Amino acid sequence: MLKRTLAPSGILRVQSFNVDARAPFSVEELLGVPWPKETGAVASGRVDITCVGPTDWLVVTTDLDVSSWLHHIDAAFQGTEFRATNVSQAFACIELDGSEVGDILAKGCALDIHPSRLPPGRSARTRFAGMPMLLRRVRDLRFEFIVTLSYADYLMRWLEDAELEFKDAV
Repeated sequence: MLKRTLAPSGILRVQSFNVDARAPFSVEELLGVPWPKETGAVASGRVDITCVGPTDWLVVTTDLDVSSWLHHIDAAFQGTEFRATNVSQAFACIELDGSEVGDILAKGCALDIHPSRLPPGRSARTRFAGMPMLLRRVRDLRFEFIVTLSYADYLMRWLEDAELEFKDAV
């Protein structure tokens, strides 16, 4: 059975104007996780950090009020080429879990989600049902979509409709 959930999340976008910049150790210590450097890498600690490009990261937390995180991260980035911005009101995080998840994802995008290509703890930017998004594999049969908030309702309805095929087969 497929389970889809709109997961309340706080999201910070971290960017640097220097592709060779290294996050300071104080940030890694604050977040409890090594800073991911490779596009598609996801690091999990007190927060999840996804490297979405060579100078672009998303920091996702279950804390809805990220003002404290933003304050501490800004202080840790002081004097570096990194900047953090609260984008929580611009993005939605949707979780998808269940035995049909592979079939549902295959209906919506051409991305190869086989565990050898997209293992747990990895992410990829893709288009799903025509929407640009970040897709992250959390566990074997659990994925997380990060989409702009304007697409969240459409995505939930698309998933609901795609799921009907599997309900009829039972």
